[in-house]
Amino acid sequence: AKLIRQNGVDIGQNRLFAWLREHGYLIGSGDRRNMPTQRAMDLGLFDIKERTFQNPDGSVRITKTTKVTGKGQQYFINKFLQKEAV
Repeated sequence: AKLIRQNGVDIGQNRLFAWLREHGYLIGSGDRRNMPTQRAMDLGLFDIKERTFQNPDGSVRITKTTKVTGKGQQYFINKFLQKEAV
């Protein structure tokens, strides 16, 4: 959102995530909410970082974080700039 804003598009984190879900780049509901769709992964726009945590009771918790790749940053900046020009 910061990079898109630096390019003159007025958008913040919440509106960006809503737009990505609305246009099919992120999953919109359920326990996989905000994870990339298969189409977005095939385009190489996102990467998933998995981290494991050891809980005090001995169980292991795995967290998945969606990261935008450099290619994805360029893709979305160009997409928003084209939309602004129209």
